[in-house]
Amino acid sequence: HILSVSSKVLIGLTTDKYLKEKNDKEWIEDYPTRKKQLEQFLDQEKVSSRVQIEPIDDIFIPKIWENLPIEGIAVSKNTLSGAEKINLKRKEQGRYSLKVEIAPLIKDQSNEYISSSRIRKGEIDREGKLYFNPLWTKKNLILPESLRKEFRKPFGELFRDIDSAVKHKDKNFLVITVGDITTKIFNEKSLEQGLSVIDFKVAREKKFSNTLELGFTGQEEVFYVDNPAGFITSSLFKKIAEIFKFGIKNKIILQINGEDDLSVLPLVLLSSLNSIIYYGQPGKGIVKVIVAEETKDRAYNLISKLK
Repeated sequence: HILSVSSKVLIGLTTDKYLKEKNDKEWIEDYPTRKKQLEQFLDQEKVSSRVQIEPIDDIFIPKIWENLPIEGIAVSKNTLSGAEKINLKRKEQGRYSLKVEIAPLIKDQSNEYISSSRIRKGEIDREGKLYFNPLWTKKNLILPESLRKEFRKPFGELFRDIDSAVKHKDKNFLVITVGDITTKIFNEKSLEQGLSVIDFKVAREKKFSNTLELGFTGQEEVFYVDNPAGFITSSLFKKIAEIFKFGIKNKIILQINGEDDLSVLPLVLLSSLNSIIYYGQPGKGIVKVIVAEETKDRAYNLISKLK
């Protein structure tokens, strides 16, 4: 839209320092990565020769730009107030006001506006497709016998043990454990997972009777849900969605009456990008799943095969 009304466009890309000052709780890719992705998009659209990218540290136009022949400023209706502040400051400086061009926002499948924050939260992809199908909260999904072999394949990278899988602690990412043994080891090693999904079973045999045996203190918030083996129930989807909506500030336990094996898929679909999910692969080791757009697409496709 903006390039259709402008011969040249100067894009101000926010620096890491500015983003951290605005919101230090949300993970956002670093400046070089964001710039590279933007350049790739501009190349794809064949407009790179008409666009210049420069770093910005606040909402105002950098002093280094002041002598450039800038005529207008492009914003969305959500950031219009920023343009108004810029023009007010320019008026105080005795400078001419910039023409304000409002770029239209694009809506997703649910008729909500696409935004980078919603993409980072893992709600939608870059095209506006929802990762969570509301129909999944209305019926129970069954894993057919014909798909069991496919679903047994590791969903992420397979490691020999937890020490090999967990390179370091990172408080900026949500860490999720699925399975009692994996959760127990994380607690013993004080690896500080935010959400644990358990069923008191190991290899489908009951081994534990309470959360204290898994290394919890008893002070954790516990959610309960029924989910039989070979199912992803509508209740499981609803409960996981409720947990993420509730917010994970301290340790949370999702205790399943049934089996936790297939819970990895709804967890991938409902968690934010860069969340990390660990679960055991019987007789082989531990699987580490870094939630990304690619893993969400794969989980969506797998769940769509369930009956």
